[in-house]
Amino acid sequence: MNTEHPQSDVEVLKDSRSNPWMFGILVDRYQEAFLRKASYILHSKELAEDAVQDTFLKIYKYADKFTEHKNAGFNSWAYKILTNTCYSYASKKTIDREKIQALDFGDLDVMGGTDISIGNEQTSFVHSVLSRMPEKFSRLLSLYFFEDKSYEEIAFIEEVSLSSVKSGLYRAKKQFKDVAINIT
Repeated sequence: MNTEHPQSDVEVLKDSRSNPWMFGILVDRYQEAFLRKASYILHSKELAEDAVQDTFLKIYKYADKFTEHKNAGFNSWAYKILTNTCYSYASKKTIDREKIQALDFGDLDVMGGTDISIGNEQTSFVHSVLSRMPEKFSRLLSLYFFEDKSYEEIAFIEEVSLSSVKSGLYRAKKQFKDVAINIT
């Protein structure tokens, strides 16, 4: 924690309302510690960085709401905001994982994946996941779901056995879910 500036955290917070550049002092003082705490909670450097950034935005936005209490100063208030922000991120990540776990590949079936029931955002997400997968798995899923090919047609196109197509699609679906979970 950098304590080179002689003002207390509370004074810096109050002064930053009229001189926004002063808020950088608080960022300098707390950023490393916040990142450690957020990384511990979220188990992800990227999510921790986002959560810390959101935390500083909330601290600045609600600076006028802060009141110092006998046993609770700026430090505890700021850490409470950080912790709540991290738990919100963790909750969102869990919900996103559950959505992916429940992804019904049948939704991608029919009409080359352009079924009206699939939104542009979901289609974009699916293409993003496919681009991160090994080419053979991505191709199998694309042939089956987006080009509406049967197992037999895929076996003919790929010049492999029918059992290879079945096991390949099974592994491709499993890897699709794993990749999708890792990018959310």
